[in-house]
Amino acid sequence: MLAGPQQDRFESLDILRGVAVLGILAINIQAMAMPVAYFANPSLNTQFFVGEGRDIWGIASTFFQFKFITIFSALFGAGIVLMVGEEKPSPKFGLHYRRMFWLLILGSLHAYLIWFGDILTPYAIAGLIVVLARRWRVRTLFIVGFILIALASLMMVAQHFALEHMPAEQRDEMLAQMFAPPPEAIAAEIEAYRGGFFARLPETAPNALLFQMVQSIFLAPRNIGVMMFGMALYKMGFFTLGWSFLRYVILGAAALAIGYIGSNYATVQMFTVEFDPLRLAGAQSAQYWGSLPHAFGYSALVMALAKLPFLGLIRAPFAAAGRMALTNYLMCSVIGVILYYGPPGFSRIGTVSYPEQAMTMAAIWIAILIWSPLWLARYRFGPFEWLWRSLTYWSPQPMRKA
Repeated sequence: MLAGPQQDRFESLDILRGVAVLGILAINIQAMAMPVAYFANPSLNTQFFVGEGRDIWGIASTFFQFKFITIFSALFGAGIVLMVGEEKPSPKFGLHYRRMFWLLILGSLHAYLIWFGDILTPYAIAGLIVVLARRWRVRTLFIVGFILIALASLMMVAQHFALEHMPAEQRDEMLAQMFAPPPEAIAAEIEAYRGGFFARLPETAPNALLFQMVQSIFLAPRNIGVMMFGMALYKMGFFTLGWSFLRYVILGAAALAIGYIGSNYATVQMFTVEFDPLRLAGAQSAQYWGSLPHAFGYSALVMALAKLPFLGLIRAPFAAAGRMALTNYLMCSVIGVILYYGPPGFSRIGTVSYPEQAMTMAAIWIAILIWSPLWLARYRFGPFEWLWRSLTYWSPQPMRKA
């Protein structure tokens, strides 16, 4: 989950959560630095063909796209079991719903006031549903989770089928708006984002609403399904170092190899079809399904490293970043808005090269790994974790360490 109760922490969960929040930034920084059309179809962006632009995009697509958000979703499900427990009725059931309510509020504020690409709102909605599965057996969680993930995949396939059989004129007009808008439309969007807050609100608010609709309709089954996978893996001891080092390494390496095959195929295929939306079905399906073993492989190898006692000093900054995942996630958005949007930002959206995006991402990673342990050396929670917890309990929580 984003932030569990102070007394119920596992360092391994925090480490993996810290890795996940860093990995998510690799994709989010592209979405913040470019207009929506460039993110959906990078071939529209002249920077894509300059220097290492194409290679950096390919690395992000193969090794980051869908992988770390999948880990984050699985940890969210694991966190629900950890916090609410499997009792019936659980004394923490009402507390969980209050937490989800305030997460929904924080996510909505984030989406409409800071950056439209918010995941907190769909997570809060999914959390209201998936908590009902916390007492299910491991096998049931895997079966239902797989069905839900497959359902979302079928919805994607159905969408492509509908596009192919739509009247050509109507289809071309719709695809042009989404994947190949005219240069003047892109220029107008960039100009809007370079304006002040109120000037860009007519552009950002509809994008936030559209993103939330996509998350709530097309990706909700996947989110809930992956959260169920996370619940099952938590019950199996995967996230709490209950497996042997060798088991983590062998299964992690095998899953990583399988996931890489699907993820790399997806990236190569997108290059091959030149991001033609009518020819992307195979690539998108490969990326969708490949991300699951890919994310599991990453997670298993992180768990393997977490079992090695001599890596304690290296693990500590990642664990601190994970304990402050909500704060770090929101601060990444604030930094991105300042760097790329208009006043009080630097208005650089649409002009930043892919190498510069990568260097900015690396600098933010380093900052997170430095400031998180420094903050937690003095305080019990990150700033937004404290706010979320205080709102949930409707009482200011003790912040400073004794």
